Amino acid sequence: MAGSSSANLRRASFLMLVAVASCAAAGASAQDAETFYKTHTLTLGSPNSPGGGYDIYLRVLARHIARFIPGNPSVIVQNVAAAGGMALANQIYNTVPKDGSYFGMVRGTAIQEEVYKSPQVQFRGRDFAWIGNMNSDRDACVVSAGSGVSAIDDLYKREVIAGASGAGAQSYSFPVVYRELLGMKFKVIAGYPGTPERLLALERGEITGACGISLSLFRSQFSRLAADGKIRLIAQGALRKDERYPDVPNILDQAKSPEIRQALEFLYLPLALGRSLAAPPGTPPDRLAVLRSATLAAMKDADFLEEAGKLDIDIEPMGADETQATVERLFATPPAAIARIEAALAQ
Repeated sequence: MAGSSSANLRRASFLMLVAVASCAAAGASAQDAETFYKTHTLTLGSPNSPGGGYDIYLRVLARHIARFIPGNPSVIVQNVAAAGGMALANQIYNTVPKDGSYFGMVRGTAIQEEVYKSPQVQFRGRDFAWIGNMNSDRDACVVSAGSGVSAIDDLYKREVIAGASGAGAQSYSFPVVYRELLGMKFKVIAGYPGTPERLLALERGEITGACGISLSLFRSQFSRLAADGKIRLIAQGALRKDERYPDVPNILDQAKSPEIRQALEFLYLPLALGRSLAAPPGTPPDRLAVLRSATLAAMKDADFLEEAGKLDIDIEPMGADETQATVERLFATPPAAIARIEAALAQ
């Protein structure tokens, strides 16, 4: 009995020491993160120029995130506006500090290029230290009042002249895919540098429609024309439709077979990663946990949401695990579905 009691006492003492050591380690880790952020600036990388859509999101985050980080660091935004976000994705993965002082917005289209095996890709999308996602978006297809199109079924009957910036842009690839895989009568005219130029062309009657416009951009820049009856939101395209537009059909539901649906899902997955945030692989786990927690907290903060509302930008917070799962889903797309999209864009 005495031996048994002695053994139990030693076991209890050992467990207590383990618990104390664990608490001490946790405290030291938290203290290390706080000390680090007191003495380091946090840099957020933007994949476009100041004032662009991605940049606006990051600058709102930059103005609020420090309040949720131990040490309350200074926060700056670095613009890396090159190669459609590819330059920033490569930079985050390969060259920025891996100490928790840098993360940025990695565009879903850049991750998709890895699936396409683009030679520009110098990263492994699965290996980014994903932090979260500020908003998932949807494609918006609009038509002019003079297009003769009043319902999605009309897209199979009447030709719509869609303006696009050029091959590779969603304004080009989306209507082309809808034409080739679904049979919609889109004629795509390239040469419009951006959304403002396409908007003007719609008003002038040079084109009769446009796709590859994010639904959030439609809300902020096209709502006046829609309210005036000059244009009509005829369809949305996404993995999950925006319920604020319950009467606007989802193009995904136009798929005539499971195989076509898989191809369209691959097309839309980058939209689901609309404003995704990542740090470089190798970021210390305790600092990564701080950044993940702070980003989610900021996106749910009343002051942050008030500013986002004033800027008319949508916030749909997604945590790190869900962001990582969406990236994994992109890479799990069947090769046949990817080949269908590639063949459609080769037409």
